[in-house]
Amino acid sequence: QCDYTAKTYKYLKIHMSSKHEGIRYPCDQCEHTSSDAIYLKRHKEREHDGIGHPCNQCDFIAKHYSTLKLHKESKHEGITYSCDQCEFITTDKTNLRRHRESKHEGIRHACNQCDFSTSDQTCLRRHKRSKHEGVRYFCDQCEFQSPQKFKLKRHKELKHGETSQPLNASSQFSIEIVKHNQSTETLVQNMT
Repeated sequence: QCDYTAKTYKYLKIHMSSKHEGIRYPCDQCEHTSSDAIYLKRHKEREHDGIGHPCNQCDFIAKHYSTLKLHKESKHEGITYSCDQCEFITTDKTNLRRHRESKHEGIRHACNQCDFSTSDQTCLRRHKRSKHEGVRYFCDQCEFQSPQKFKLKRHKELKHGETSQPLNASSQFSIEIVKHNQSTETLVQNMT
């Protein structure tokens, strides 16, 4: 029915049921739907039950084991990946692959509904969801809305002080900058 290929029969079966038969497993706590019951269970554990994978060397908590593994490799073991064609270095294999595809192989992913194109397939998926499917995440405390879930989470952290897990260093730094900018704006307003 399509060009999809799977490594295992299980993955092919999941693809067939979700893409060609329209079978989806909706979450009873949010708008998320999954292509398989086990994926729905994992979604609920991560998103609603707070089950995560804590780092045994710092306060970081990952929603996915693979994210924890990458965290440990980059933050605690110092593992890096270098491009063999230029000076690019990263702590993430996926970033290295994306770099090679976009900078050295010229690979582009085009939207089939408009003129948008990008070197990153994840960006293309995000674009389609926000621009063509109208996906939006709304703040329950103000009028803010975003096409991306992580931006809503960051908004809630920065504007409403909400945190769902310990903040990592970069988000804490962002909060401090915002607090600094807000106090600077207050000082400027008081001076005028």
